[in-house]
Amino acid sequence: MKGPNPFVLWDENPKEISGRKDEVRIFNSFANAAASKQGGGILVFGVPGTGKTTLLRHFGYLAEKSGILAPYTKVEKGESLEVTIDKLYNELRVIPGAKIGKTAPKTVKELIEVVEMGGKHFGTVFFIDDIDKMKKSNDAIVEIEKELKEVWGGKTAGFVLSSTREFKFSSSVVKKMKISAFEEHEGHEVVEKALGKESPKMGEECFNTIMNDTQGNPLLFKTVCHHIYARLRDNEKVISKGHYLAYLPYIMSMLSREWFGKMYQETPGAEKEILLVLAKNESMHVSEIAVELGKPLGPITALIKRLLDRGQIVKLDRGKYRIFAKLYGRYVIQRS
Repeated sequence: MKGPNPFVLWDENPKEISGRKDEVRIFNSFANAAASKQGGGILVFGVPGTGKTTLLRHFGYLAEKSGILAPYTKVEKGESLEVTIDKLYNELRVIPGAKIGKTAPKTVKELIEVVEMGGKHFGTVFFIDDIDKMKKSNDAIVEIEKELKEVWGGKTAGFVLSSTREFKFSSSVVKKMKISAFEEHEGHEVVEKALGKESPKMGEECFNTIMNDTQGNPLLFKTVCHHIYARLRDNEKVISKGHYLAYLPYIMSMLSREWFGKMYQETPGAEKEILLVLAKNESMHVSEIAVELGKPLGPITALIKRLLDRGQIVKLDRGKYRIFAKLYGRYVIQRS
């Protein structure tokens, strides 16, 4: 019997994470610094599906394990910084043993100061997921950075933020952490951890094909593996490339419903034209896209930036881009 589907997509255990060893090492150093009154911030950014939320949850687990308060909140679209601060305060209030002031904070400064010294915890790291969805998100990051500078050396506090788009800033206290696609060894780690010793094994040709079509996007990679496993017969010994190709129409249908459809539908028409051009090519320079569409370079460059901020395309080199995953490119072609 093949057993329950081991490729879990949601509600992953924050205690476990595949790959990301370098990111975990960086966070551990960051948390230790925050607990020593040398706190700062980390902006985690990457295209949809790279596992930003999973990573923040794991960081939160590591922080709590080392005795650091780790209030977490996810920003809803258009939410203000003040609302986010209130949500973090309410998260603090329900943490057992947290020594918290009774006056609800309105600003970042007040949020940092609401955690009273002398409790059993060694510091606080505030986690704000999807900060790019926040109203005036650029101003919010400026305020967070300003207050972190003010309390450096005096407060045991830090912030970890996540975003699909990369905010343009240079800071001595807020560092950037780009979350990229899986490398081959990380993809193997996911498969080996999921399948274990008793389950069907995945053939190398199948693995390479899935990695190529998903281009290592963590969520997309695991989603494809999940749907293949779900359709296997109980007596299957090997997950082959033949399985993947046979189930691909079903997989594309599921991806359309669960992910691609909404993403594409919310994309303006002018940007869809660029997506189609990129979907038909491995990668292109922005000037080549402009020529292909017969449009001026300036407007195309602006539209490219919007697609990049939404995570639908990735930058390969100066002025050169591609669709974030070949499967999404296939969907774009089907829809056009």
